[in-house]
Amino acid sequence: MGGSAFSSGENALHTPRMPKDIYETVKGRYHAILRELYVHVASPIDGPGKQDFGDIDILLACPKDGTNTDEHGGLSTVVKALGATRCIVNQGASSNLALPWPTLEPTPAPGSNTSVSGTEAKDENAEDKYVQVDIQIFSSAKEMEWMLFRHGHGDLWSILGSVIRPYGLTVDEGALWLRVPEIEESNRNRAKVFLTSEPSDVLEFVGLPIGNCFEEPFQDAQAMYEYVVQCPMFSVPPLKPAQDRKDASADDLEKLKSNDRRRMQQRPAFRGFFDEFVVQCRSAGRFPERRTSRVQITKEAFARFNVEGEFKARRDAFLLDKQKETIWNKLIKGSIPVPQQSDPEAINYRSCLVKALKRIILEDDESYGVRPDGSFKGEDGFYSFENVVEFVDRYQDTVGEAAMQRQNARYSEHKRAKAAKEANAQAQNQ
Repeated sequence: MGGSAFSSGENALHTPRMPKDIYETVKGRYHAILRELYVHVASPIDGPGKQDFGDIDILLACPKDGTNTDEHGGLSTVVKALGATRCIVNQGASSNLALPWPTLEPTPAPGSNTSVSGTEAKDENAEDKYVQVDIQIFSSAKEMEWMLFRHGHGDLWSILGSVIRPYGLTVDEGALWLRVPEIEESNRNRAKVFLTSEPSDVLEFVGLPIGNCFEEPFQDAQAMYEYVVQCPMFSVPPLKPAQDRKDASADDLEKLKSNDRRRMQQRPAFRGFFDEFVVQCRSAGRFPERRTSRVQITKEAFARFNVEGEFKARRDAFLLDKQKETIWNKLIKGSIPVPQQSDPEAINYRSCLVKALKRIILEDDESYGVRPDGSFKGEDGFYSFENVVEFVDRYQDTVGEAAMQRQNARYSEHKRAKAAKEANAQAQNQ
């Protein structure tokens, strides 16, 4: 397969996979053209061992003329400069360009299996083929640097992401995050606490050497895998008693997220790490013990990035919200029996009662004249369910009476206001 953005629909274009020599040649041409327009022009470092490519990713930042700083205006300039045949605009993401396939293809030097010798051969079928180029324009060089880091080496961060995820860390399109365990199952975004968007800080924190690994591709997939396992969060538990290698591999896969399991089907380097490299490590007895823990990683994040206050505040706010949900749904509404539909007075009474209990317990409303003997909350700021249950059992009749008095008073006031309005209208009509 080649690039897929233009391969379907009306007037589909043929965008086949590019051999490495063509890929390198046209990428160099496009970079040269775009450097006339932008200060920063780059493509993520390619994954190891790739010999053909479906598309070319190019990232841009800081237009030289200071204009077209918005994504749409900048893209129009890029389309014109590259001579794109067609463009698909994707707001906030890479936009897809279809460019004519080069009519002259590079040919390798005699006895060489690498790139271009300067000799070119005519491609007789160039008119029927196109190159897909994915362009993303960033508002700052810093944002662009992060994306080059995040998508460098192909599947590197997909693999690393699966390694660090069990330890409460997430790397996404914007930064490295620490997840709050109490929140992550119910609200992924709320669970994330920002740590850093500096690539060097990320590598240092996850225990990986910086070196020149983000200056050139890994020699092969094995070299990339060996880089990954320097992360202290990587381990390969040994076989359990009565467990064969097939069962162990199944357990390894079960720990992956659903999108990681999809990558297993689509990404050879990602699949090779789990299907082959991890199996080899287990057979050789490499990394059998965990070298750290989620608790330890969390403490290290607190110390390095000074996020303990935010982490605990977010966790406590979430737990308090969950307590309020439980109190409202179970300890208040769940403790007051629902009357028969044929008894409207009882239905009205229950409605007034549960609303009043909610205001008193969860909103600190003192206007009903009923307060607990102590406090609904402990010294830690969390509700005591025992105190709430005791209050509801002891004071629900008193609260119900006060709530009905308030309801009746409001109803009487409503009737008086309505009568006065009608009398005023009659007087004006006379």
